[in-house]
Amino acid sequence: MSDDCGNCGTRITPGTAFKTANDRKSERLVALVNLVQGTTFTELCARCGDAVIAQVHKGIDGELAERSRFVEARIADFPMMTLSWLPARADVRLKNMVTANVTVGTGFFSEFSQGFSDFAGAVNVNSGMSFKVNKGEAAARSILVAKALALGANCVLGVDIDYGTTGNNAATVNMQGTAAVIKNLDEVLDEDVYARAEELGQAFGRIAQLKRLRAGQIEF
Repeated sequence: MSDDCGNCGTRITPGTAFKTANDRKSERLVALVNLVQGTTFTELCARCGDAVIAQVHKGIDGELAERSRFVEARIADFPMMTLSWLPARADVRLKNMVTANVTVGTGFFSEFSQGFSDFAGAVNVNSGMSFKVNKGEAAARSILVAKALALGANCVLGVDIDYGTTGNNAATVNMQGTAAVIKNLDEVLDEDVYARAEELGQAFGRIAQLKRLRAGQIEF
């Protein structure tokens, strides 16, 4: 391998007390740039690559934030059913039980970190128990959806919700169900409901892909 960058020709040099290093970027970073920008770089160094790599990372982070906001706003579109039965034509594969236990009313969701959204400080304890419970339900639902999607499920069946209060006037919401895959989900759900669920699933899949890219997980 040459001591010069194959892209810009700048000398690859180690850093010293008086000089900044010009390092050769890893194959994975070069592959990431090529994948995202459609370029064909064979090599990049700090001089020609740092700005390009920073731009790529910024673009990934921006799309990741945008997709996450979309998923957060559309979380209710994930199919969650209280039904313990389905039409005979449904082709169902069960995954596993998923649970969520949320306490709200102290200024944060104590269990919300299990999900993919962070609403820290979002609860106004002066807004009444109904407000707290609604927020708790939203948090619990997000946790269940995140767990179900992580299992590769496209719905949660037999959903059960329990409510309670603690001694310091905090509301508790406990939600559970069975994560499942309905292979012919389009035949079970109403057409518009299925379309929204598909959009949500695609967005979540893109988030997972973006996170892998950001972590440098690129297949050669």
